[in-house]
Amino acid sequence: MAARVAELAVCVRDDYAGDAGRIWGEARDAADLRARIGALPGFGEMKVKALRSVLAKRLGIAVAQGLVPAHPTLGDVDSAAALADYQATKRAHKAEWMAGRVGRSG
Repeated sequence: MAARVAELAVCVRDDYAGDAGRIWGEARDAADLRARIGALPGFGEMKVKALRSVLAKRLGIAVAQGLVPAHPTLGDVDSAAALADYQATKRAHKAEWMAGRVGRSG
């Protein structure tokens, strides 16, 4: 994890002059924001969706508004209780998905 954080810090330093806010602050539109976040080291689709939701729902970043998925995300978390609920729902969804995969593989 430390190596990933270091890679991300280098990317922000080199590509955004050390100002992470430029990632979303200079995005031309939703597609550009999606591409900028997706290009960050260690950001797969799940992290991209979560960050877009946080930017839209918690920080009010207008360019991110059209990128929020319909399902609950970290952007909906505003308390310890909401985080616990989010994590429980996510675990249950993953368990259902995994059970479905196992049933199809045999």
